[in-house]
Amino acid sequence: MNFHDIVIECIRTPALVSEFNRLTGSKLGIDTRAPIEKMIDKATGYKDYETEDIREFVSFVFECIWIPLADGEVESDTN
Repeated sequence: MNFHDIVIECIRTPALVSEFNRLTGSKLGIDTRAPIEKMIDKATGYKDYETEDIREFVSFVFECIWIPLADGEVESDTN
């Protein structure tokens, strides 16, 4: 697996995203926009409302998951 695959797998793990949000105060995956804001964003094609949270999440995955995996610090459960 490469880093991109790891990030995709992490973002698909609701418990990990939930804990990331809890620890960082982010709202990744939680749409807090008002209905009118959602309609305006849909009509204009705007999709940048989570950009900062996504950047923080990718950085978190790199530091807390990718580096330990690459360094062999995470043990495999395949006994």
